[in-house]
Amino acid sequence: MDDEYKFLGCSSRKSQGITNLHHFRYKLFNNIIDMQLTELDDRFTETSKELLLCVACLNPSDSFLLSTKKNLFALLFFILVNSL
Repeated sequence: MDDEYKFLGCSSRKSQGITNLHHFRYKLFNNIIDMQLTELDDRFTETSKELLLCVACLNPSDSFLLSTKKNLFALLFFILVNSL
């Protein structure tokens, strides 16, 4: 991974000093994460995202680490509004 990344179509004389690890981490990985976040943002509404965050606070792993009063009250609000 520490070898120099070779751009397609460029001669080796025009080396830019980018390693394969740098290319993978910054060029490919960040672009893929950005595409996935954009797709998730397009798929879910703000209300759905907030509900998912509130439900995530009930996860028993990490001893309910994400559970805060704000998230619990927001979850209670969603339940009460939808049950009426």
